[in-house]
Amino acid sequence: MAQADIINIARKYAAAVKSKFSPSKLYLFGSQVKGNLRKDSDIDIAVVLKDYEKKLEIQIELMRLRRKIDSRIEPHPFRESEFGKHNVLANEVINNSIEIA
Repeated sequence: MAQADIINIARKYAAAVKSKFSPSKLYLFGSQVKGNLRKDSDIDIAVVLKDYEKKLEIQIELMRLRRKIDSRIEPHPFRESEFGKHNVLANEVINNSIEIA
């Protein structure tokens, strides 16, 4: 699938997330951005929220939202405070991503 198609899917998902949450940013990252995707690659999306209490509940709701868009979407919730710290995945998002919202 072309990267433009993946970005469109990611933007549709971003709209769904925004209807339920108030994310500060959403990023497409991982193999879809790096260009080393395979036929079975997922669509990694970082959902950056100011803060949250229960990560598991947020993750479950983000997974529910993906069902309406594309089952390959793999949402990754982050707190804003996780950026700029020694968080390997947050650093990956900072260095190799496309901002989608």
